[in-house]
Amino acid sequence: MDHIFNFGHFIPISTVDWYGRSTSVVFFRGCQFNCPYCQNHAYLEGRDDRTLEDMRTSIAKALPFISALVFSGGEPTIQSSALMELARYAKSRSLDVGLETNGFAFDVIREMVGEGLLDKVFLDIKAPLDDPVLYAKVTGTDAKTGTQATMCAARTLELCQDNDIDIEVRTTVFKGLVGAEQVLPIISYLDANTSNDLTYAIQQGIPENTRDLKDTESFCRDELLEMARAVVPKHSIHIRIRTKDTGDELIQ
Repeated sequence: MDHIFNFGHFIPISTVDWYGRSTSVVFFRGCQFNCPYCQNHAYLEGRDDRTLEDMRTSIAKALPFISALVFSGGEPTIQSSALMELARYAKSRSLDVGLETNGFAFDVIREMVGEGLLDKVFLDIKAPLDDPVLYAKVTGTDAKTGTQATMCAARTLELCQDNDIDIEVRTTVFKGLVGAEQVLPIISYLDANTSNDLTYAIQQGIPENTRDLKDTESFCRDELLEMARAVVPKHSIHIRIRTKDTGDELIQ
């Protein structure tokens, strides 16, 4: 019997999940966190059981139009067996593999890197890594989990750097939760702890897409620009902003 996994959603062709690439995207259900601003909260709970063969068939139909497969969620590493099987399938069809992750399941990511199953990691760093209390608040968890989350995110970043895995770090900003005071130390941390090229994306939180912050005011594009231009990194960090109205922009 083929392996069953808890399916979230499938996008056959996307040009926005991996900058410059045409990809398919597989969404997994479930997450270790409960972020109040989660844009994909529909995939945090519930069940929609599918077989891996169903998923392989869907990916195969998109093969003429894509060069990569991205795993998202929820948090894909929660279902590590299904994740790795689909990554192996993607590699067997000459697709690059990207993983959108919070980094919490570091051991799973390390296993994927060790098996050569990852080409790019999109890592959510949700708050400064030296502030586990805020990290717990932003992720909707407790202090112990917040501390572990910061450590795992840092280890994931280091792992990708050491193994030449392309990496994009992302921070979603919301007024009253994460803003310039948090973005600047994140950029400084990346500058001090990375040597290879890295992309850092500041993402505009969209209140109407959240579960718990629908009445929060969004940062405007100019405010994101100010955050992006406030620090000039010494190393090769490419800073981008993403907003609802103007999409993806390279700032420096």
